Amino acid sequence: MQQKVLFITWDGPQTNYMEGLFLPIFNEIGKKQAVDFHVIQFTWADAAKNEKVSQLAKAFNIKYTSIKVHRKPSSALGSICTLFKGIKFLDDYIKKNGISIVMPRSTMPAVMVNRLRYKNVKILFDADGLSLEERIDFAGLSPKSKQYLWLKREETKLLFKADAVITRSQKAIEIHRKTIDEKYNDKFSVVFNGRDTSFFEPNESLRLSVRQGLGLDPSDFVFVYCGSLGPQYGWEEMITVFEKRYLNDPKTKFLILSGNPEYALQRIPAKLKEAVIVKSIPFDEVPKYLNVADCAFAIRKPTFSMQGVAPIKLGEYLLMGLPTIASKGIGDTDLILEKVPHCFLFDHCDASTIDLAVSFSSEIKNYSSKEEIRNAALHYFSLEKSAESYQTALQKI
Repeated sequence: MQQKVLFITWDGPQTNYMEGLFLPIFNEIGKKQAVDFHVIQFTWADAAKNEKVSQLAKAFNIKYTSIKVHRKPSSALGSICTLFKGIKFLDDYIKKNGISIVMPRSTMPAVMVNRLRYKNVKILFDADGLSLEERIDFAGLSPKSKQYLWLKREETKLLFKADAVITRSQKAIEIHRKTIDEKYNDKFSVVFNGRDTSFFEPNESLRLSVRQGLGLDPSDFVFVYCGSLGPQYGWEEMITVFEKRYLNDPKTKFLILSGNPEYALQRIPAKLKEAVIVKSIPFDEVPKYLNVADCAFAIRKPTFSMQGVAPIKLGEYLLMGLPTIASKGIGDTDLILEKVPHCFLFDHCDASTIDLAVSFSSEIKNYSSKEEIRNAALHYFSLEKSAESYQTALQKI
């Protein structure tokens, strides 16, 4: 019998998780078992972005609906209005489309699913990372505030109610188990953030042509960072490692790929500007530009909440065969990188870690092939392995 699964998510305009992560994973699952995926995305992205996602969903034969998150008269009031209108919409959609499993991702969808009138569905709760704790760590939310306490109650309620729960790290499971009790351990599963391995693949000929287009010499050593920018993403650490190497080797360059280029442009020291390239690119061009690099940064500030994340970009870098400097203490990264060669665990508590990272980058030229890195990464970051991890969770329902 075909399962009808409704994935519910609440996303800002700068994320590409839907087109870059979830839709490809759902498509891969659909190739292997009888699952009919539906997606409802609450978002304040513009119409062009929503249409792009819609077209990809259509190509994958996934039913996609976007619902506008109101931002007026304020973002808070607009969100609350959207939230409660969304509950009725979900009830009607589930009943009309014969949905058998609802799959809310993170906090706001959890609030809506907790209030559904239609009860004849199973719940697979995508608890994602530790999203509420992330707001405490990085967005100034007080753990004593009414907002946090309310949202935490909603999350805990759904952890109890859900038939199965998925997280992005084993550490997140351990934290959630302390919240709801050890006896619920069997409902938890870790899922992988997989990528299309034919899309994220090293290409030496493309590497040379794109370097030429960027004004880079074949002999330049290029660091790359791809993703969001902000204090939690290790800007100071990255620029310090880059600067130390650049002062010793002026042929060192830094390519920054981000949807928020202004953050970088406002913070690059004047003496480094000529050696730094900042670009904002669409998702489908990411592998092309990663091909340019010799070493990647996957730096995150190792706060409490970061135990729950699985950095998506880490998988992209490793599938591209890139030696990577990655923060220690982020999700299950430490355990994964024990099995992936030519990577450096950046210990934020070690005063010597900057110099060690620079030394690591200086040794990269001795690596003969990217295939060793890529082959080890396939076990954790391929689309196939990701789909298998989701299938394991679905089988618990």
